[in-house]
Amino acid sequence: FGAKERGAAKVLVANRNFDRAVALAKDVGCEAVALEDVRSGVVRGSVLCNTTSVGMHPFQDLSPVPAAALKGYDLVFDAIYTPMETVLLKDAAAAGAITVSGLEMFVGQAAVQFKLFFGKEPPVDLMRQSVLDSLSQ
Repeated sequence: FGAKERGAAKVLVANRNFDRAVALAKDVGCEAVALEDVRSGVVRGSVLCNTTSVGMHPFQDLSPVPAAALKGYDLVFDAIYTPMETVLLKDAAAAGAITVSGLEMFVGQAAVQFKLFFGKEPPVDLMRQSVLDSLSQ
């Protein structure tokens, strides 16, 4: 949980299974909340990170959080990179949030692996373009 390690005041964990949210939150020193409270807008924050598969094929027409609950978020990240612009990200952009697709996480993880394996700085721009080229085929 990089956000917590980098000084985020509060990190909340929601999961479709509340017991799993509680267990994960306990493991990383965060607080668990009911996913329904996020979906209803009762729980709000400045950053929303979706790490579910909701929004990816075959559920690309769905969003894990309704558009009405996205008002007030400064940034919304969706770990999904195909499609690049999920319903969640479209709704978040319409609500005025900065959006970040899963492409950034995908390339970021690959870059760290490259550096660990080869011991030199990765060609991040080339890696990003390779993924984009692959996804467009």
